[in-house]
Amino acid sequence: MIGKDLVFVALVALGLGASVGPAHASPAEASPLEPRADPAAAATGELSAPAVAECVAAHDDAGLRRLKDQWLDARAAMQRCADDACPIAIRSDCRTWLDELAATLPTLLVVVERDDDGRRPVRLDLDGRSLELPEKLGPIEVVPGRHRLLFSLEGYPAIAVEVTLAKGEKNHVVRARFQRPKLAVPPPPVAPSRSRTTRPVPLATYLYGGGSLVAFATSAVLLGTALDSQANARDACAPGCPKARRESIDRRLLIADLVGVVGLGLGGMAVYTYVRRPWVAESDARVDVVVTADRASLKLGGTF
Repeated sequence: MIGKDLVFVALVALGLGASVGPAHASPAEASPLEPRADPAAAATGELSAPAVAECVAAHDDAGLRRLKDQWLDARAAMQRCADDACPIAIRSDCRTWLDELAATLPTLLVVVERDDDGRRPVRLDLDGRSLELPEKLGPIEVVPGRHRLLFSLEGYPAIAVEVTLAKGEKNHVVRARFQRPKLAVPPPPVAPSRSRTTRPVPLATYLYGGGSLVAFATSAVLLGTALDSQANARDACAPGCPKARRESIDRRLLIADLVGVVGLGLGGMAVYTYVRRPWVAESDARVDVVVTADRASLKLGGTF
């Protein structure tokens, strides 16, 4: 930094020497100079002290703001000291800084999609700065960090977008789509289902009926074996058959009677549940094909 200050002092001295000139200079040459020298004078080295001082001040201001990351203010100062009217050493630094700043500052690409006629303007509020977006918008240069974009179009809800951009991030795309809500297509009317009543046989009827058949079959087997044993005993030992043989025959006859009674009871319950079964509604089985604006669906109905 000390070296650059020495260069600036030398440039100021050169500028002062060029402006004072020989002792016998004409009055026109000794008249006060404008604050900024003209490019032709810069090319020949004939720079005034005020012009050099202004370039030095802009250079120092640009360097200081560059160190503080005051990007936009630094660029304004860099543009002043990069002017052709400034000494070559100063404008070389400032032009290099401008190139570095152009590479550092991120840019936004705003894409607006809309379903209207496109006549009304779209407004963009970028961090509190209001812009009116043209049809074609190039990259927007912003400083690194977080930004809030608020898009507005008459007749549509506003769209808010927040982005965070890093240094050097170029052409970050931000989309805003203004679209009117589509009207919902009402579903087609559903025809009333045709129904009828029926009396299905309940499960209990089948259970009672099955139990009754099993009981009757068991009773018949026991009765048959008991009668067969009785006939054999009559032929073999009647009337003096052993007591155990007579009791076995009597026991099977008794069990056959009891099982038969159980079968009669189960059969009666089967008849009762069948007669008292309730009436229920039964819909006709059908196949409905429903077609809407965006899809088709298949609907099955009825009793299965």
